[in-house]
Formats: sequence, C-alpha cells, structure tokens
Amino acid sequence: MVVKPFSQKINPEEAFNLQNSQYMERLYMQVTVPAGQTNIGQVAVSNLGHFFCMFVTGTFSTIGSPAAGPIVDTGISYLSGQLIDGAGQRKLFNDRIPLDLWLSPGRRKDAASTTVLADPVSNSLFYPIPLEYLFTANSTIILDVVNTSDEPNSLEVCFHGIRVISQMAQAGRNTNNQMRRMGNNQNRG
Repeated sequence: MVVKPFSQKINPEEAFNLQNSQYMERLYMQVTVPAGQTNIGQVAVSNLGHFFCMFVTGTFSTIGSPAAGPIVDTGISYLSGQLIDGAGQRKLFNDRIPLDLWLSPGRRKDAASTTVLADPVSNSLFYPIPLEYLFTANSTIILDVVNTSDEPNSLEVCFHGIRVISQMAQAGRNTNNQMRRMGNNQNRG
C-alpha cells in the first residue's frame, strides 16, 4: 500500500491548537544502587501538565564479584524495582519486579567489569514495553530499586508518553502566540 503524504488536507489552526494542548515527551531517570542496598530514583512531572505514559524502555548493569573474586559482568539481573506514582504513593506493581522482566533493551555491558571482553553479550533487541498510566501534573514518578549484588549497579529508564498541557499553561501559551502574531503583523505593515 502506498501512502500519499499530501492525501489529507492539513488545517494549520487545528494542528497548532492540538500541538499547544498535547505533544510527545520523554522523561528520563538514572539511578545507581549501592551493593546490597536500595535506592530511590525519581523524575518530576512538572506543573506544565499531566503526563500520559505509553511505553517504558531502559537498561541496567549486572555487575557482581562471585566468591569475592574479580568484578565481572555476570549477566544475572540483581536489580528489582517497584514503580510508584508519587501523587498518593500508589504502587503500580504488587511487589518489586526484576528489571529484566519489564525493561528493554535490558541488560547492558558495564565498563566496571574487569573481564569486559569475556562477559556475556548484552541484549541488543529493543522492544518498548507498554505501560499506560496517567501521572498528574506536579507529581513524581518514583522507582524503588533493590540491588542484591555485592557490587554497585546502575540503571536508566525512559518513560515515553504524551504531555497533556494544563488549561492555565495552555492559556499562557495561547496569549504568547497571539502576542507573537500581533508582532509579526506589525512588522509586515
């Protein structure tokens, strides 16, 4: 099937109105968890508007030192996480879930390993995992992570979704756009 890019008429006013009320956004979080401990990762959902998460992606390290030997990338998932909506502390999972069960591309090699060339190959497949949830404006996305390794491990998570701009922020944007248009019209005349 051939898609014709100009087969639909685009109404610029409608497109700008929609763009001024919602747009794609990604929220990024990075966490390092000390050996045998827990750590909290957070990313703020600003007062600009609500954030409707649609997918989540992420990577994590799998560093350990078996039998007090050298630091190696074992390929074992030591990190488990509980995702929490900071507005009301609602837990989105019933318990901490190993990161390899809900993050893609998942495990990655880590330069902290002393045997990096011999370490297992990291996951290179990329499947954004569906996670549909509406986080309110001025809230926080929280990830409570535990590390069962005897070495520190880190992770990165990206929440992919749509920013739904609040009425107040939208009114401010519309005022700014009107001021810009007025200025452009005066410059033309």
